[in-house]
Amino acid sequence: MPGWPEVRALTGRPSIDDDDVEEITTPLIRRVIPSVTDLQGLEAEGATYSQTLFNLVNIFIGLGLLSCPYAFKAGGYVSGVLLLTVIAPLFCLSGHLIVAAFQYLPLTAPRSYPELGKLALGKHGRKVVAGLAFVELAGGVCMVLLVTWQQLLLLVPSQGLLGWSARETAVAISLVWIVPMLFVGKFGHLAVLSRLGLLSVGLVATVVLALPVRDPHREQLPQPPPAHTALGPSLAQAVGIFAVSLSGHTTLPALRAGMSRPSQFPAVLRAAFAVMALTYGGVGAAGYWYYGDATAALVTTNISAAGAWASSHLDRGLACLLLVSCATKYPALVLVLQDLLLGLVQGSSPQARRHPPRPAFLTALRVLLCAASVAASYAAFDAVAGVMALVGSVASLSCSLLMPVLFYALLAWKELGRVARAGLAALLALGAVLMVYLTTQNILHLTRAPHA
Repeated sequence: MPGWPEVRALTGRPSIDDDDVEEITTPLIRRVIPSVTDLQGLEAEGATYSQTLFNLVNIFIGLGLLSCPYAFKAGGYVSGVLLLTVIAPLFCLSGHLIVAAFQYLPLTAPRSYPELGKLALGKHGRKVVAGLAFVELAGGVCMVLLVTWQQLLLLVPSQGLLGWSARETAVAISLVWIVPMLFVGKFGHLAVLSRLGLLSVGLVATVVLALPVRDPHREQLPQPPPAHTALGPSLAQAVGIFAVSLSGHTTLPALRAGMSRPSQFPAVLRAAFAVMALTYGGVGAAGYWYYGDATAALVTTNISAAGAWASSHLDRGLACLLLVSCATKYPALVLVLQDLLLGLVQGSSPQARRHPPRPAFLTALRVLLCAASVAASYAAFDAVAGVMALVGSVASLSCSLLMPVLFYALLAWKELGRVARAGLAALLALGAVLMVYLTTQNILHLTRAPHA
């Protein structure tokens, strides 16, 4: 979660005209993650292989990286490696399928995920897709808040300020910058700050990967150092965290369309998922090897508490950079949530186009969405990993695995052979069973162990 990858193309918002078909996806990619290479400037000649690879990895790798060591703790060493080895290729395959499915859209149709749902499932398909995208984005908004508050806890005094507890202080400080941003409609000026957020994720990966070199015998941890397990107690959490970290498929058709040589996109996709699997696997394995069963939901908590980097004050620098990243993502994600909600309620009727909502109404709607996300996140304050796993099992598996496979199967069924049909049917059945099972397990884990 990216960064969280949903874009305005998902919304079906009435204000989007058919004249904007070719540019319907790219603008919101930049709205949610402004640090992506300027795709519009490349439209004349197209993006190269390396530029597209960077953009794709940049969009996908985000705050989920912070919980990869915890995913290894939840699943265990052996399970963590095996899960990534299976999940990454599956999500790569679904990425190929969603790009292929988009080729069935009429040239005059908006290149949006809801429009693809309408083509595959009929008139209600648009709302199904937009509804699932809303759930995924709502979960992403809550994850941004939870990460924000956890980083603020590393910076504020443990006893809190002004008579408030440290937790209440963290929430209050976050609202100081979040609420004013809800009254702003454009976030292009936050691009430079967003690049700092990207830098923070890169630094976290570097710091964690350096742990085996900096303290190879784990002598700087409380002795004896924490133990490890080969098979962890919560595979459902591990799968959910990896799923949410590897999702973002709605941006893929736009990235392919922006290439100078779209035929290279399958190779870009394979390379990108290989990079992501190696990054998540490397950070997850290194973090869990070092911190063992003491691994926290966010590895920055461990970096601050004990070990090779605890006395370097690096944790505070990382926390500040991550706060910058969250500060730029949260208001943009709320804005996309607003658009998705309007698209679900209003649809794309001519009357809705002629009478767009008033600015005051839109501002009030963003404030209500903010209040709801703050309330939900505060209730799950100590369950960052649980929330991330639940979003992954419900929304990410739906939007980035099941729906791409389903849409491609429905649209290309007549052209496929028996083997391809059987493979797609088996993948759909497996995905549906996994989603139900993992969602059930993650809900039970949240209710039974709220501090996980």
